[in-house]
Amino acid sequence: MRITLAILMTIIALTGCVSRSINDVRSSGDKVMLESSRNVDEVSQCILFKWQNKQDIFGGVFGATMQPLPRGNTIYVDGNAFIADVTKKSANTTQVKLYLINLRNGWVDLTKTCL
Repeated sequence: MRITLAILMTIIALTGCVSRSINDVRSSGDKVMLESSRNVDEVSQCILFKWQNKQDIFGGVFGATMQPLPRGNTIYVDGNAFIADVTKKSANTTQVKLYLINLRNGWVDLTKTCL
């Protein structure tokens, strides 16, 4: 009984650590600012496609999703560990704000291929 309870408590604790809200990651994660001369929709669709096809160390995909933002889009992966806010900065400039739990695993370089 104690072992089952300990396992259950560990699972609950780990689930709470893995899943953060988008706003939590925006306020506490690493931030990277990028710019592109491509339009918001082109950059957003490219990031969505690249992130949907990125595989984790076990070969599974991350499950990227896009939702509208004022003047742009937010792209995020399941668990909100990686978020990109893509917005129109000026007439010829699109701004990409990346919010990441950590800068490892090539997410910045992958995103730069869409600029």
